[in-house]
Amino acid sequence: YSGYKKCHSIKFQAIMIPDGIISCLAGPWFGKDRDWKMYIYLGLEKHLREINQGTEPDEHCYLYGNPAYALLHGIVRRYRAIVGLPLNPVIKVMNTHMSSMRVSVEYGFGKTMNLWSFNRFKGSLKSGLLSVTGYFLVAVLFSNIHSCFHRNETCTHLHCNPPLLSSYL
Repeated sequence: YSGYKKCHSIKFQAIMIPDGIISCLAGPWFGKDRDWKMYIYLGLEKHLREINQGTEPDEHCYLYGNPAYALLHGIVRRYRAIVGLPLNPVIKVMNTHMSSMRVSVEYGFGKTMNLWSFNRFKGSLKSGLLSVTGYFLVAVLFSNIHSCFHRNETCTHLHCNPPLLSSYL
């Protein structure tokens, strides 16, 4: 049960790359599980350290996470004001810009739900009766394939081209 959504649910941990492809999809997790718990369980910090090892700091890969993520190696999140110490205008602009990047990641989930609408019918998606997880995983795969043929909002927003289908598969 997810207290935030007020319903029983499953969820996934996903990483979307700038070309709009969901490149990492882990789950399912119980709806009550926190994003931070999934991050720790998957060992993403270790993977980021391995990817960035031997590269210059300005070439490091980073993940932009919501405020639930702690500031660890490879994680970037919005800056928060401290009581009595407001954010300067440059940091506020950066927060706004980075927030728009995070929203572009949400486009990927929206695309999956819009293209494969059977994932939206909560009344007919009963865990135990249907493979709800399987439906969602296949929908993400098909959404990624669709993105190879058609530009998506994420790659447009981030000025990237989608991969060719042959390189994706």
